[in-house]
Amino acid sequence: MINLQTPLIRFFFVLAISLGISVQAHAVVTSLKKGDTITLPAFTLLDGSEIASESLKNKPVLLSFWASWCPYCARQNPYIQKLHEQVKGSNMQVVTVSIDKDLKAASDYMAKHNYTFAAAKFTPELKAVFGEIKIIPLVYVVDKNSIIQEVIPGEMFEEDVLDMRKYAK
Repeated sequence: MINLQTPLIRFFFVLAISLGISVQAHAVVTSLKKGDTITLPAFTLLDGSEIASESLKNKPVLLSFWASWCPYCARQNPYIQKLHEQVKGSNMQVVTVSIDKDLKAASDYMAKHNYTFAAAKFTPELKAVFGEIKIIPLVYVVDKNSIIQEVIPGEMFEEDVLDMRKYAK
């Protein structure tokens, strides 16, 4: 039997349990996985405009789920912006989806940081395809044949985000 009377032992016990729960949560991100074929729905952007589903066919798409209150997203979004600028003019489309319930907060966040990548709302159509988003940031890369090439839960390093340029061919 473990003696949980010592504060240090109690701390490490709680830490071990917490880490186990955290790892388990990361394992259940989505039922979509690398190699799945997907049909992307239309995206309703924060400004009210739309990216039609048809316009994404035969294009690689980097899709990143984020929120204005997420510190990991705040560190990753500058890299998404950099990728967006580097693939502009190629056939690759960078689309992000805010899971913010307060869309004004998401729009204000985009304006505050001068981000120019497409930022969409998390609509029922997106939820029907991707399910409930439980981990952010969450990145999918869908190739020009509509096959998921990458599913990346959690924050990415700059070089890993920029490495996604390899799909812009």
